[in-house]
Amino acid sequence: MLASTCICSTVPTPKGSISSASVIIPIRFLHCKQTSASAMSATPDRFNVSKTRLQSPRTPASPSSTVGASRVVDSVAKVVDLHKKWQLTTQKGTQYCNAIENIKKGVLDPKQEQDGNPYPANLELYCKNLAILVTILEDVVESLKTLIEQLKVLQALMRDEIVGRSWSLGRTVDALVSISEHWQSELNVRKSISENIGHSVDIPQLALHVATWEQLSNQYENVNLLVKMLSVEFSITIDKE
Repeated sequence: MLASTCICSTVPTPKGSISSASVIIPIRFLHCKQTSASAMSATPDRFNVSKTRLQSPRTPASPSSTVGASRVVDSVAKVVDLHKKWQLTTQKGTQYCNAIENIKKGVLDPKQEQDGNPYPANLELYCKNLAILVTILEDVVESLKTLIEQLKVLQALMRDEIVGRSWSLGRTVDALVSISEHWQSELNVRKSISENIGHSVDIPQLALHVATWEQLSNQYENVNLLVKMLSVEFSITIDKE
């Protein structure tokens, strides 16, 4: 066992004291005092760290300012594209309906000579093409429904958040749901026309099918208005026809 090492430290004593003997202080006590002072001085450097350095990276209080808002804008842009696709498809369908009408009139007109075939080859071709257009419209409706379901997930978190110039997410989703319902209703009628126009039994019925297909777009003009309002709210450019 190591013996304690001592040093002599002369401590002056005031006059009148009994003696001025030296006071012996063990060196280990001096060492402990120095170490303790060093530890105390190191403590602030180790633990007095700014709170901002200890905090985890900040996440946005609401997704509307970042990912959420970006997703809404992307979804609305896709809806505008879907609307353009819907318009082009229905316009092409009008051309097919007119072609079917011209061919079918020749079959139904009693004044014209008939070859005994109520379904000429070119009539079948246009009817098939019209049916293909209907499947495109079905895809458009399904795509819109998918977008709506995706936005409804965000709606649970930020329904009242303003995501456009003045529209909240809730109002935006309501507008998309309205468009979807109108398109679904319109699709049901157009699909019925595509399935029956080639089987028209007389010219008035044939004309009714053609006129209905043409007028459906005007009947759902409010869809065009909603799409225009969405494009303004989210600063999306609509291509001019």
